Amino acid sequence: MLWIVSQQCIGQNVSPYLRYIDAASDNLDVSLKTAQTYLDSIPKPHENYISGHLDEFYIIQGHIYGLKNEDAKAFQSFLSALKYSEIDKDYLVAGDANIQLFRCVFPDVNDSISLNYLNQAEHYFKLSNDVYGLYEVELIKSYITYLKEDYYGSILKLLPNLEKYKAVLNEDGYIYMEANAQIALSYLAIDSLPKAQAYFKEFKTTKDNPTITAFNYWSFEASIYFEMAEYFFRQKQLDSCENYLINTKEQLNYLDDTYIASYYALNIDLHKKKKNFDLVETYLDSLKDFQYDMLEINRDASLSINQSINDVESKLKHKNRITKKQKTLIFLLISIVLISSFFYYLFYKKKSNQLKEASKVVDSLSYVKSNNEQLALKMRGFEEYLTHLKNEVKDISSLKCLEIQKTRIKELYVRLHVNSSTILDKSESHLELVNHLNIEFFKNIKEVHPKLNKSEVIICYYLFMGFTNKEITVFLNTTIRSVESRRYRISKKINLVKTDTTLLDYLQDTFSYTLKEA
Repeated sequence: MLWIVSQQCIGQNVSPYLRYIDAASDNLDVSLKTAQTYLDSIPKPHENYISGHLDEFYIIQGHIYGLKNEDAKAFQSFLSALKYSEIDKDYLVAGDANIQLFRCVFPDVNDSISLNYLNQAEHYFKLSNDVYGLYEVELIKSYITYLKEDYYGSILKLLPNLEKYKAVLNEDGYIYMEANAQIALSYLAIDSLPKAQAYFKEFKTTKDNPTITAFNYWSFEASIYFEMAEYFFRQKQLDSCENYLINTKEQLNYLDDTYIASYYALNIDLHKKKKNFDLVETYLDSLKDFQYDMLEINRDASLSINQSINDVESKLKHKNRITKKQKTLIFLLISIVLISSFFYYLFYKKKSNQLKEASKVVDSLSYVKSNNEQLALKMRGFEEYLTHLKNEVKDISSLKCLEIQKTRIKELYVRLHVNSSTILDKSESHLELVNHLNIEFFKNIKEVHPKLNKSEVIICYYLFMGFTNKEITVFLNTTIRSVESRRYRISKKINLVKTDTTLLDYLQDTFSYTLKEA
């Protein structure tokens, strides 16, 4: 929600530059360059020309930086907006500034810091009797629940309030729009496509609402398109996934950095499945270029903020009026910049390694594709290799010591992943092979829980044997998110969702005897 109080130049003593603040606000949804030009036209020091309206100046400046994905600069501007709004007792701007500060830091820093901004926003909105601001706080709280993967909880927070959000559709359509978007995304997360589509359809009815900025609408729509693509990828409906990725591409500029990186990654996974290796290489290059660009933006923003901080500190020392609160804010800002830079470096390093590995895979696949005769020879070798693996599995299954057996199984799967990833997959042959490791376990779990399908039984076995989610993703050639989703469905099928017992504890307590008897 963007709230700006329109100011008019009344009387001879009112600064004529206030009209530039209005013009900048009006152009936020039209041209960021024009909006920035109006703000830059106000002479410095700003205190001499727009005194009493500095909070409005900085809130607009923060939104401009935010829309340009310059998050570090946006955070600094919103801090300034909060400072001046508290001085002027402008509670509406103070509430909006706290909301924006929350969006800047959540969930990258300590929850107590980010939630403090949210609680302060609620406090200021209550002081100003701003019902729309309070509605936005409700939406953010439901979104926090969504991020914690409590999708049902998020839906239950929103559905009872949907009618009251709709009642203010003509005054602030953003509230109703975002509520429907969040509900659609939550239903997609729990694989309830018909309900997700129904709320997505209702979301689209707000498209032409004059109180909603185009940027906000397109960003939510693009997010839903992308989540639809991920849903169909999970369902292995690759053509539908590709169609929604095409829709996402048309609105890619409205998505934040995380979504854009995920968009390239999903395209890479999709075209690997479809064996479009040229497109895989194209999207790998695009992802690499995007990460380089983000690293440079983050570095430049950090340098700019550090310079700004140094300037502020110099002025404060010169005036000898540095308060404890100001020192705390400066220290917090520096810490956030350093922490953000550190985590982005780790993220960049991790993605770079993944890109290198993915590039090797593409090169290998291209080579195999162009050498069919050599591939045929290798396949005959794989058949002999599989026979050898089955003999080794039988040997492991005969072991009586639980710890030795677990160690041998982990060593076996590491070698399988490194040397024979083309042999094992999530097919029936995979289940047949692991069955030999502990026949009693597979027989007993199917008797106790006949509703579990074969892939769910395999995941139960891996958990029972002590493997982590990350290790399971390697064995099954899937994603952590997919494994977590399957674990949730397994817990639901065996009625563990509303209990305090975890799936791992249940498997260990219920089937530990199978290994001793095997």
